[in-house]
Amino acid sequence: MSSRRFLQLDVFSPYPGAGNPLAVVLDAEGLDEASMQAIARWTRLPETTFVFAPQTAGSSYRIRMFSPQKEVPFAGHPSVGTAHAVLEAGLAAPVDGVLVQDGIAGQLPLRISGEGAQRSIAIRTPRAAVAEVT
Repeated sequence: MSSRRFLQLDVFSPYPGAGNPLAVVLDAEGLDEASMQAIARWTRLPETTFVFAPQTAGSSYRIRMFSPQKEVPFAGHPSVGTAHAVLEAGLAAPVDGVLVQDGIAGQLPLRISGEGAQRSIAIRTPRAAVAEVT
């Protein structure tokens, strides 16, 4: 079995164990959907993200998000936490203060300011689809 580098983060808090928990697999190349789902179940965290090289022009990286039960098209704290992890790992750098995350929900710009513990990451969430429930 191959090993994968991953981080466990506490998003939105400077204190360990006090934020929104997230696992980030920093090198997900070659993982299939079943493997990603198995890893997400194994972490037992609300979400686990998987980082891939960008495939779309203008993107900084590609992401897939999984809960322990299924793939998730978008969630806020995983997007912010993954951007932080990508920056800390040196996998991407902002262009004009912006990282562009590419995922199921499309391209998501993340505005980056500051460094390290003083870093701030702002997102504008994708437009929600509204459907009538009967």
